[in-house]
Amino acid sequence: MKKRFKWDSQYVGWGVTSAAVIMASIVFYMLTSKWAAIHEVLQKFYRGLSPIVYGLVFAYLLNKVMAFFESSLLRPLCARLRPRSPERARRLTRILGVILTMALFLSLLGGSLALILPRLYSSAESLVARMPGYYRVAEGWVTSVLDENPELETAAVTLLGYVTDNLTGWIQDGLLAQANNIITNITSGVFGLLREIANIGIGIVFSVYMLYHKEKFAARGKKLLYCIFSPRFTNKLIRGLHFTDKVCGSFVVAKLIDSSIVGVACYIFMAIFKMPYAMLISVIVGVTNVIPFFGPFVGGIPSAVILLLENPADSLVFVVFIVVIQQIDGNILYPALQGSKTGMSGFWILFAILLFGVLFGFTGFLFGVPVFALIYAAVGGFVRSRLAQRGLPAHTDEYDGIAYIDAATREPVPFSSERDGDARDN
Repeated sequence: MKKRFKWDSQYVGWGVTSAAVIMASIVFYMLTSKWAAIHEVLQKFYRGLSPIVYGLVFAYLLNKVMAFFESSLLRPLCARLRPRSPERARRLTRILGVILTMALFLSLLGGSLALILPRLYSSAESLVARMPGYYRVAEGWVTSVLDENPELETAAVTLLGYVTDNLTGWIQDGLLAQANNIITNITSGVFGLLREIANIGIGIVFSVYMLYHKEKFAARGKKLLYCIFSPRFTNKLIRGLHFTDKVCGSFVVAKLIDSSIVGVACYIFMAIFKMPYAMLISVIVGVTNVIPFFGPFVGGIPSAVILLLENPADSLVFVVFIVVIQQIDGNILYPALQGSKTGMSGFWILFAILLFGVLFGFTGFLFGVPVFALIYAAVGGFVRSRLAQRGLPAHTDEYDGIAYIDAATREPVPFSSERDGDARDN
């Protein structure tokens, strides 16, 4: 009598696993060998969906602003205007909230572009025009200081010339070239510029629709998740999304507002003291302030050097201002804006900035801390869950100063002179 084949045998499992590994390897090889074509397809796909991407970004960033308007101003007002119809009061609250939010957004966007771009370009152009004079002044300083050491003087002058040439080249070929490219696109690539403006406009319209129906979109998303996954997994996924929004949302929004305040404060300060290149330096300080930890140094040092070449007294006053404003920003302003912590120590924050900054550049500097905070929280949750399943302590403090954990009682055993010799790794 033939033995009946069992589909649930371990051999079937091994075969399925082997087939899955082979198929995954084939897919990985195809992806890596055809990556150029795949990347081109993804770029086309992104360009086609760019209005939706703009809309999602705008809606996410403006959602907290609209929620503030609704909770603090519009909801009580509309309740008084429509006391007998709560549904009409709710709709009126949402309509007015969207209108106020978009009016504020468009006013800030248009006003910032109209005020900043012309002055930014003129400041950069003036800096390039004065760069040879700055070089002669710096060369004179070096010559007067190092007059008694010709070899050191020659090396210092050569280094100064190298730095000046590279800085001038960056401003001309980088900063001003980008501005010239924009002008060139306006004159020769009108269609591409109009298409991008149209995408942004469609994205703004899409963000209005997202803001007005945000509860409905959230409900549909939850409905789809519960349809695909199990309730237990979906609950964990929703909690993870809430945590992601709490960490990333508060971090990014707080950083943008915080950097805008720092940039505006820098411009006001420089305008009061009539320092040169106020707009250019304020934009540099504001943009680099987005970078955690290193931002003040990245923006402050080159700005101080620019002012030093123009007027050493202005440079000294500017350095004092940067130190003071960063102390206020780091200890008062940014903690008040963020409202929640990442849950990581300073070591891990620095590690995240360096790691993601090297891998992804400026985007990594900006998003490295919140992304690593999510990874940090996920790993911590997994470790705590595994330790709880094994009946072991879950808090880090409980492992401080212990020799080992008793395999029978699952209790931490502290270091002691009597038991150090008998401590064993169980």
